[in-house]
Amino acid sequence: MFEYIRGTVISAYPGLAVIEAGGIGYRVLVPLSTSGKLKAGSEAKLLLHHTINAEQGEERLYGFATERERELFTALLIVQGVGPSTAIQMMCSASIDDLINAIATGDVATLKRLKGIGPKRAERLVIELKERVAPLAQSVPAAALRPAMPANLADAVLALLSLGYPRAQSEQAVGEAAKALKDASTEELVKRALQMV
Repeated sequence: MFEYIRGTVISAYPGLAVIEAGGIGYRVLVPLSTSGKLKAGSEAKLLLHHTINAEQGEERLYGFATERERELFTALLIVQGVGPSTAIQMMCSASIDDLINAIATGDVATLKRLKGIGPKRAERLVIELKERVAPLAQSVPAAALRPAMPANLADAVLALLSLGYPRAQSEQAVGEAAKALKDASTEELVKRALQMV
């Protein structure tokens, strides 16, 4: 129904952006790869995927900075048991490249570590999408796939992203903080990481 939206970024948080277009503020659910590129007050164009939940009478917009992100999202929806919320959650739990690589190389162990993905669903993702995501993986460097982060580290990275720090810088700072502080809470990691960025 909707192809894209172009307008002013009112706010951007991990997983969510508000875009004003034509005097209307649109709430758009986005992966981290997209929200990290959005700055409040700047103009943005997001490619859209529109869903309607007839039972609850609810409409949702999902937005993506690139066609590659949107293609991955729509591919994930093909898998039984993966709805839009789970797909966007997966794209927030791992980088787009890591997610594509995990599916394309059949790395079930990495997929199982994503929030909301159990062993059966991880296997189903590989079986049903391996060939479909292969073209998307061709543009990915053949670098080794990074292991999924523990939950407290991932939450700390999300906190830094919400403060406007780039993803690479956030991950590096949180990684250094984790080395310095063993078994630290998310709050402790964020405090230490902020001293390093």
